[in-house]
Amino acid sequence: MEKEKNNPECGIRPGLPTGARLVHAGPQGPISVSFCVSDSFVQHLAVVLASLAANNPDDPFVFHVLHRDITPAHQRLLTDWHGGRDDITVVFHPVDAALFADFPIPPELEHVTQEMYYRFLLPTLLPDETRTIYSDVDVCCVGNIRPLWETDLGDNVLAAVSEGAAGEFKKKLIGLEGPAPYFYSGLLVMDLAQMRREDAVSRLFATTAAYAQRIAWPDQDVLNIVFRNRILPLGPAWDGINVRYSPYNKEVRIWHFPGALMKPWCNIWKNRTCPLYLKYLRRTPFRDRAAAFVWGHIKGFFWFTYTKKRVRRTLCCGVLVHKKKMKG
Repeated sequence: MEKEKNNPECGIRPGLPTGARLVHAGPQGPISVSFCVSDSFVQHLAVVLASLAANNPDDPFVFHVLHRDITPAHQRLLTDWHGGRDDITVVFHPVDAALFADFPIPPELEHVTQEMYYRFLLPTLLPDETRTIYSDVDVCCVGNIRPLWETDLGDNVLAAVSEGAAGEFKKKLIGLEGPAPYFYSGLLVMDLAQMRREDAVSRLFATTAAYAQRIAWPDQDVLNIVFRNRILPLGPAWDGINVRYSPYNKEVRIWHFPGALMKPWCNIWKNRTCPLYLKYLRRTPFRDRAAAFVWGHIKGFFWFTYTKKRVRRTLCCGVLVHKKKMKG
């Protein structure tokens, strides 16, 4: 691990929790799942971990968390949490934020941060693993993911869910032509070994710089450009982003909740996914926040403030009573 710790190229110091033993992941070993998250989203990360553990009771996991600011207290909460099991390991990998200081974040994407780019570093960060599943934290797992983990990638580097018709517009914005679909980057099966052989990290960084003035969905655009025709389409079961949520849908195994206002924690009155989120929140170290979460939304029904396109709006009982343009 010493070589990895002092690697100036990636600017990362991976670390295991005290006393933990990391079993190298591969298709036959523990399921490796990776996340990129800030401290403000640790609660949501915990919900994802709880949902994965609950719905995959016979599968060991190693969870990798890339971050720049997760507090030691929050790290301890999650490394000590095992969902009542002894075959789950949570590993935190601090990232040098300066590596991404110049990476573009379109101003209209107010709900995203530079952490979205951290997935680019996974081939370097996990040098002994042949693959990992990358996931955003605005998801809930409701089924077994072993088939996803064992997906045969063939000659492909990634597997992901297609955006369908909406992706054609995004392809035009970045100049992509041809029949290959445009893919979501919120859930990926990544062939880390092949990415290392192809020097993917350098290519991803170089492409981000070259397209900085054109990309609208930053990390997603770059991944579609670099791995064009090398992404295996996944079925909707693995990223229910294109399917209207229903608790009675037994085909979708991972529900994905995109957009700033469609998260399960945003508006319980308009979002039917909130009960699903609360179900797993109660299985996390943040379970004591569940009651406060519901009460906060009850109050929010009468008095709700949000910001969109740099305009802060305040509603009372659903009626707009005040709005103010934010500076900057």
